[in-house]
Amino acid sequence: MNAQQALEGAYNQINNTSQFTFSLQYYGAQFGYLVMMINETYDSFISSAAPFFYWAFYLNGVTSQTGIDQTVLNAGDTITFAFETYSAETHQASTLGIKHSRQMDASQKSNA
Repeated sequence: MNAQQALEGAYNQINNTSQFTFSLQYYGAQFGYLVMMINETYDSFISSAAPFFYWAFYLNGVTSQTGIDQTVLNAGDTITFAFETYSAETHQASTLGIKHSRQMDASQKSNA
């Protein structure tokens, strides 16, 4: 089972969209799908001003380097999603850094 299947399983088990919703965005074959919304709280949309907020994905307390569809879970693994303020020092080499980079690229294109 991968992390996306686990998230979908939790959604199906709750079976109540007033209690739990989520949305994914595809970041290409290298990174796969990342969570962009949980319970109507979205990643920062295109903006040229800080602060920027994104859903970070953790596997066993460590920032994941792959999307939720590419992260295979083992027995006892714990996945966590945290809504965090982007920090280049902390997040640049993570999937959250990829989200930020793509948002900045989109912001520059929309301002051109």
